[in-house]
Amino acid sequence: MTESSRPMASSQRGVTLIELMIGMVIGLLAVLVISQVAILYEGRKRTITSGADAQASGALALMAIQRDIQTSGYGLAEGGAIGCPVRARHSGMAAGAVLRFTLAPVVITDGANGAPDSIGVLMSRPGDFAVPIRTTSDHARGASVFKVGSGAPLGLKQGSLMLAVPVPTPDPKALASEESTWCSVFNLSETPAADATTLAHATGTTGPWNQDLSGEPVFPGATSTDIAYASGSLLLNLGSLTRRTFCISGRGGDCDAPGAPLVPLNLRQISLDSATAKDKAEDLHPQVVQLQAVYGLDTTGADQIVDQWTATSPTTAAGWRQVIAVRVAVVTRSVQDERRPDRAAEQPVTPDLPVWHPDGSTAETLRVDQVVGSGWRNYRYKVFETVIPLRNLLWQAAS
Repeated sequence: MTESSRPMASSQRGVTLIELMIGMVIGLLAVLVISQVAILYEGRKRTITSGADAQASGALALMAIQRDIQTSGYGLAEGGAIGCPVRARHSGMAAGAVLRFTLAPVVITDGANGAPDSIGVLMSRPGDFAVPIRTTSDHARGASVFKVGSGAPLGLKQGSLMLAVPVPTPDPKALASEESTWCSVFNLSETPAADATTLAHATGTTGPWNQDLSGEPVFPGATSTDIAYASGSLLLNLGSLTRRTFCISGRGGDCDAPGAPLVPLNLRQISLDSATAKDKAEDLHPQVVQLQAVYGLDTTGADQIVDQWTATSPTTAAGWRQVIAVRVAVVTRSVQDERRPDRAAEQPVTPDLPVWHPDGSTAETLRVDQVVGSGWRNYRYKVFETVIPLRNLLWQAAS
């Protein structure tokens, strides 16, 4: 064999076991680094995405509340009727049942010990004129006709939803049984002529809110001959009555009572259908974990500037007329649970409870722990806070 035909030993050398093991280690390290980067990226993406969702949910929730509060009191503020306790009965309600509420644009039900509040909003939507009408004669409890001045019924028609308001406006009491007089809801049973001097509200199919004069009417008085509304009382054209309550679902009580499917931690809107006297629940925006509100009072009554912020509802008609604004705080939660079991000793993402400023300057904690539970520190929160003027009360005071 010649030298040129000998196989080259170097050309037949392969990868040694050590080289193979080194390559596998490098590959495994690369996979580990790439997976860690991917996990970190995905976690950051979920944090940013869920934070953006919480931002949008909170902004939309506050906008829904603000929109209704700004228009609250429409058609109800005329004639100083604000603060009147209201009783009403619909023909579809159970025997003896009476709807009771306060004639106020906004009613705040304060949650105990920092629990979420609920906010009730009231307004009317008259389809025509809504000028207050003065009665010209006493109206007995058992009567079916209000006497008014000629030309007063302009714009009224059969079925118009009306509110009778005694003058002076009575104060709401802590217990409904303590009230001796109140406002009452009724329908017109016939369309009055333009020059008519009477407004009929006889019980029948034309008026589901009319009083059952032969049974237990909710007009004030003990007997059918007692004066329910003295001469000079007011009649307001409501058109349709809108009453909504904003609350957080899953907290029990009236917020969860209507028959809609319950999804916890949603801003829920409960609306009264004035045609059927039934409540309807609708979930608006998710991951709302706190709702707080306070009244803004103009205690001087002269400058239309808030002098005091309070969560306590007024107990008199004069007190309700001092309410000219509402401050609201909405808190939303990111759905991303950012616990790291392998880093239990690390600082949680939310070490302290979020705060709001009910008087505009003093910070007060928002008890999201009461809603979210013991793991509340593992989530991020967005706080939305604003002051909402009650335009209809301000415009009435300025007129």
